[in-house]
Amino acid sequence: MEEKRIIAPNMVVTLSYQLEIEGKKTPSWFARPMRVNFVFGRDPLMPIIEQAISGAREGEEITVTIPPEQAYGPYDKNLVQEISLDQLKHPEQVQEGEYYQEVTPTGRQIMFYVLKKDDGKVVADFNHPAAGHNVIMKIKVDEVRQATAMDFAACDMRNCGGG
Repeated sequence: MEEKRIIAPNMVVTLSYQLEIEGKKTPSWFARPMRVNFVFGRDPLMPIIEQAISGAREGEEITVTIPPEQAYGPYDKNLVQEISLDQLKHPEQVQEGEYYQEVTPTGRQIMFYVLKKDDGKVVADFNHPAAGHNVIMKIKVDEVRQATAMDFAACDMRNCGGG
């Protein structure tokens, strides 16, 4: 029986993970399952996640609680604004208690949570849904293998900055 490999520096790690917001309904687009691979110790990774997975074995499941200051920051009441519905492309789609999004004429995507809708206006919360909340990251270690020269080259290409 083959020994399960352990996450250590210079190992290529493939993780599956899912995020949820502690104490709040998590939007489906935020909670969708994701998969990522990286060279441990070389590719950038949040320190809290790097510490949590260091030494983990293939097949292991880990739950990490990421505090707001390391995730999406504090809730900012200044990002709650009243806007006129006639400024929106699809005001008929605005529903209290739901997220609204559209692409502006300049190609910028905007999204906000509708706190209140009435009298031709909407109270829009532009904070990230996880602002001010812990983010729970449920991780499964799918694969761990020794990095090759090609993996290191790819890592260097991803991490070389410009400017």
